[in-house]
Amino acid sequence: MSLSLESALAELCGLQATLNQLAAEAQEVEEGDEVEWLAQRLLEPDHCTRLSVANLGGALAVDYRGSEYEGWGEFLDLLGQPGIARHIVQLRVSGPDEGTNGLKEWDFASLIAARPDFSGLRAFQLAISDPGDHNQACVADDQLPALIERMPALRTLELPQAPEPGFFALDLPQLKCIRTGGDWRTRGFIGHLAEATRLPALGFVDFTDSSAPFLSLNPAETPEWDSTSFADYARLFRSPVLERAWGIRLRNARLTESEYHALAAIRPKCQFSVVIEPPHVYVSHWESTNFPYRHLLPFG
Repeated sequence: MSLSLESALAELCGLQATLNQLAAEAQEVEEGDEVEWLAQRLLEPDHCTRLSVANLGGALAVDYRGSEYEGWGEFLDLLGQPGIARHIVQLRVSGPDEGTNGLKEWDFASLIAARPDFSGLRAFQLAISDPGDHNQACVADDQLPALIERMPALRTLELPQAPEPGFFALDLPQLKCIRTGGDWRTRGFIGHLAEATRLPALGFVDFTDSSAPFLSLNPAETPEWDSTSFADYARLFRSPVLERAWGIRLRNARLTESEYHALAAIRPKCQFSVVIEPPHVYVSHWESTNFPYRHLLPFG
């Protein structure tokens, strides 16, 4: 089925009205009060699912901000319809700091099953959690490689976590920039990136290491839940991947000052920066969690 850009735009814009109606029905808003209720909802943006669509002159930019439950299924169903996805060049997904068990999990299973044609997509952004958020944004396990496989023309990619190793089996010849947020697992991202052969255009990497070491002084039970080793970082810096790249930024790497200097010496022409932004810790939990970054308190 071939759908025109105008028709795809109309379908996406129409979804907002559908989401408003579903929300009003769920809240049992009385007939005639819909406009006043919607205006109040819009004043509280974290409680209003918003779908924004812009016609960039021949292609669409789509921005979904809302719950991973309310409205999410309808949004994925629409993206999976034949003829919609191929018109989208930019897709952004974000939502309020809400979730269960400390997680805000995006589930793309239904969209992956629909096998959408994202062949025109250039930028894909899944919002990264702030260190002060109560809930860690993430994608359901093993979904990222299958999802990104449908996006062969990507140039920029932003993810709330490091993708699984299957990501490196994908052909992404135009990918120029990748940024990953950090949860408690690195999924061996740096080690796999050092051996990558299908990212010829990659110019900048912004990687957030595991947050687990910032939550306790106790060593990780398995390497999967530990920080990336200096040896893996060194392999990446010596690899053809970083030889071609112009820059790399590391966040929350558990490295010493001398190790940072050693990496910079391997690739002196590469712009190399470091950001330390450990996740928040409740003051009431300092003792029970060993408060491993007490040394960051400026007055002791």
